[in-house]
Amino acid sequence: MRENESPSIIKRLEEVIREQWDCEALTDYGNDITYTYGGIAKRICYFHLLFESLGIKPGDKVAICDKNSSNWAIAMLAVLTYHAVAVPLLPDYSKEQLKMLCEHCDAKFMIASFRLANLWPEGQCPMYMIDVVDLLAMTPSIYTDEVEDKAYALFAQRYPKGFTKEHVHYEAENPDDLMILSYTSGSTGNPKGVMLPWRSLQSNMRFAADALPCEKGMKAFLILPMAHMFGFAFDFLYGVTCGAHLYILTKIPAPKVILEAFATVRPNYFLCVPLVMEKIIRSKVLPVLNKPAMKVLLKVPGIHQLICRKICQQLTNALGGNFYEVIMGGAPLNKEVEKILRMVGFRFTIGYGMTECGPIITYSDWKEHRLGSCGKAALGMEVKVNSSDPKNIPGEIITKGPNMMRGYYKNEEATQSTIDEDGWLHTGDLGVVDKDGFFYIRGRKKNMLLGSNGQNIYPEEAEDQVLTHSIFEECVVVQREGKLVALVYVSDMMLRKLGKTREELDLEAICRDVNLHLPSYCQLSKLEQRDEEFVKTPKKSIRRFLYN
Repeated sequence: MRENESPSIIKRLEEVIREQWDCEALTDYGNDITYTYGGIAKRICYFHLLFESLGIKPGDKVAICDKNSSNWAIAMLAVLTYHAVAVPLLPDYSKEQLKMLCEHCDAKFMIASFRLANLWPEGQCPMYMIDVVDLLAMTPSIYTDEVEDKAYALFAQRYPKGFTKEHVHYEAENPDDLMILSYTSGSTGNPKGVMLPWRSLQSNMRFAADALPCEKGMKAFLILPMAHMFGFAFDFLYGVTCGAHLYILTKIPAPKVILEAFATVRPNYFLCVPLVMEKIIRSKVLPVLNKPAMKVLLKVPGIHQLICRKICQQLTNALGGNFYEVIMGGAPLNKEVEKILRMVGFRFTIGYGMTECGPIITYSDWKEHRLGSCGKAALGMEVKVNSSDPKNIPGEIITKGPNMMRGYYKNEEATQSTIDEDGWLHTGDLGVVDKDGFFYIRGRKKNMLLGSNGQNIYPEEAEDQVLTHSIFEECVVVQREGKLVALVYVSDMMLRKLGKTREELDLEAICRDVNLHLPSYCQLSKLEQRDEEFVKTPKKSIRRFLYN
C-alpha cells in the first residue's frame, strides 16, 4: 500500500474490483480459464451467501485445500472478505494429516479438491468440492442440493437486476483480528498453527509496495504454492490488490514448463524458490560454461565480459524479459549457482522470512544484493544477531515488528519458547551481520553440530558442497561417533544419463573430491547412499529429525 492509499487490505481489494471490473484478473495457465475482477466479485458474493446459508460466522475457521488455481484464489478472497479465519492447507498432506489439522484448528467448513470428498463421515465437518471448471458448479459432499439452491435463491432475491460493481462493499478489517492460521511444514516435528493477524499482512503489503514494482494491468506468474505464506503474500495477495493479471501455474514447475510459460506470459515480476532457478541454471547454463573451449575463453578479460552479457541476456529473455528482478526465498541458494548469476550480471536477489512473520524479515534490491547475503532488515522490522560478536561469531537471528504472529494456536509452550519476554521472535536460524546491516545465514540452530575440536559445524554448508561437486541431488549430513557422514541420494534418471548403477558409483572418490572444497573441521568421513528420496514435508523440506 502506498502512503496515500488505505491501509486496509479489504478496502483496497474493493477499490481494485470496482476500478478493474472488466479487466482480466486470474488465469489458470494452460487451460484458458480466466476470471475478470467483476467475475471474482460475483463468485465472492455467492460464497458469502453460501456461508450465510450454512451458519458460518465471521471468526469461524474455514480450511482451503487444493492445488494452485483461480478457484483457490477466489475461495480465499471470499473467506477473507467474509471475515472468517482462513486456514490454507497444502494438498500434499495425507488425508489423515489433513483431518488432524482441520480438527486441531476447529474448522467449521472446508473447501477442497475432489480427492478429499470422504474425509469425514456424514454429519461432521461441512465440506464443498472445488470444481476446476466453474466455481459456481460445486458439488456438496455433506449437504444436499437444498443448501446450494438456497444460496442461489438468496442471490436472485438480493440482486434481481444482476450483480454490479455498485454492489461491491466489504467491511474493513481490524488489524488485530486473526486473519490466517497457517500450519508450518513440520520439518523438525509436528506442524504448528501460526496465528497471523491482519496487521502482519498489512505490514507485508506495505513492504511489497515499497520494494516490488506492481501496478494495474501488470502481469505476474505464480509458481509458488499459494497455501505457503511466501507465495500467498507476494505472488497472490499483493498482485491482486494492485490490480495485476495473475497467471497461475497449475502444473509441476519443471524447467521446460516454466520457460515455455514465461515466453508466453512475459511477466513483470515473479518469485520462486531457489530450486527452480538452480534447475534452470543446471539445465541451460552450466552445460555451456563447462565446455572446454568456453572455460578457456572465460579467462580472456574482454571476451569474458561479452560472454557474460550474452548469457545474461539469453537467460533474461528466456524468463520473458519484462521483469525488474527475480526474487528467491524459502531456502538457501546453491553457492555455485549464485556465483554464476552474479558473474553474468543477472538481476536477482534473495530474501529471508518465515511463516511466523507472514513472511518477510530481510530483503535487499538486486542492485544492493551481496553474495551470500539475504539482505537487510525489511521495512518496519527490527532484526539482530544474538551473539557477543554479531559480525564474526554466528548467533541466533531474532526479530520483532508488526509482521510478527500472535503465537501458535493451542500451543502456549511453543509460543513462549519462540517469543521471549522482550517481544523478540527467535527464528532458530544462525547467522552473522556485516557493518552495513546485511545478514548472512549459516544454518539452523537445531541442526548445528559440534566438532571434536569444539568448532561449530553447520551441516547445510557441507551439504551445499556435496550437491555442488557431485552428482547427488539430495543430501543430509549427520554426525556419528564424532565423524561427519553425508547421506546422499541420486535419482534413477540421473543414473540413466550417466549409464551407471548405484553400485558402480565410487563413493570414496566422490567423498575425496567434495572434501577438497570443505574446511578441515568440516571434512566428511564417508558418503552413505540411499535408494530412495528423503522423506519430506508438504513444503518439500527434508524431515531431518528422521535421520539424526
